[in-house]
Amino acid sequence: MLAVTVCVAMFAVSGARRQQVEAAAAQISDPRRDAGERSGAAPIATTLARAERHSITETLAVTGSLVAREENVVGAEVDGLRIVELLADVGDRVEAGQVLARLDGTMLRTQLAQNTAMIAIAQASVAQMQASMAEMQANEAEAADALNRTLTLNSTGTISPAQLLARETQAKVAAAKSTAAAENLRMAKAEEAFAEAQRGEIELKIARTELKAPTAGIISHRAARLGAVTGTAGEPLFRLIRNGQIEFDAEVPETVLPQIEPAQDVEVWLPGVSQSIRGHVRLVDPIVDKASRLGRVAVALSPHAAMRAGVFARGSITLGKRQAVTVPLSAVSFSKNGSYVQLATNNVVELRNVQTGLARGTRVEIVSGLIEGQEVVVRAAAFVRPGDRILPVRSDAGSAGED
Repeated sequence: MLAVTVCVAMFAVSGARRQQVEAAAAQISDPRRDAGERSGAAPIATTLARAERHSITETLAVTGSLVAREENVVGAEVDGLRIVELLADVGDRVEAGQVLARLDGTMLRTQLAQNTAMIAIAQASVAQMQASMAEMQANEAEAADALNRTLTLNSTGTISPAQLLARETQAKVAAAKSTAAAENLRMAKAEEAFAEAQRGEIELKIARTELKAPTAGIISHRAARLGAVTGTAGEPLFRLIRNGQIEFDAEVPETVLPQIEPAQDVEVWLPGVSQSIRGHVRLVDPIVDKASRLGRVAVALSPHAAMRAGVFARGSITLGKRQAVTVPLSAVSFSKNGSYVQLATNNVVELRNVQTGLARGTRVEIVSGLIEGQEVVVRAAAFVRPGDRILPVRSDAGSAGED
């Protein structure tokens, strides 16, 4: 009897639970029933936009710093001279050949005066040697004539052997003196040339007491100090940004480097500057950093007053343009299963999975899932559900042109 009682109680409890489940199921909406009910309802006014083909600009965002395109250095070329005058400072724009600083050239000018005297002495010595050589050549010619006459008389037997020997000796001595005079003249001319070379060296050093800009540009660094003694080794006294050209040194991942080519357009933004600076890719470095896997792209920029070497910058490189089907960005919804739009077919809403591409401005590229001319709900997931009948309201937002 106890077993029968337990079975009856369990049956009663299960029956009560089945009634609760059926009641709850009756409250759940049937999609087919709901669709039938909605089909009989008044259409909902809904704004639609057409999928249109627009020009899409593909860009690459990069970061980097501004750097001097080419930097010239100016240093002392004469050791041991003191800086006595500074004529340029950091930030100054200078022209080619402009004097940046002067060195003390007093000692060099003294050496130049001494050299002038040495040259005068050498020139006088040359003149003296020339006169001496002319005299020796005349004596040599006279001795040679006397020897010839003696030889003629010797053939007739009127001259003794002693006289002939004396004439021959005199001719040899005169020739030797003439040769010595020629060598002395050559030595005097060499001393004159040496003094002239010394003069050229001193004049060059004097010219180098003025430190001049090799090209036009902007002074970016000055190590020169008044009273400092210069040396040819060590830090340059001035650094100069050649022609004031500053460029954007962008860092680009190695995976996108093959897409970048010279002459591509670039826009660069600087901190605190509202407007972008336009430029173009000047070169793509063939070397990639082994540690960071980043490559360097040099971007030539248009002149701008806000550009400073070393400033951080953001850039956008235009990789190319293409035609693509686009819809308003607001028409696309995203879920865990991907992106989708609400497609209006014969004024009835249906969900359509799509693959999106580039987003530019208020429009987004549809890679797959839609074709040109199809209409979608502008405000995705707003007031309408799949199967709803709508009263289409066309939007003019789709004819915006290039994005």
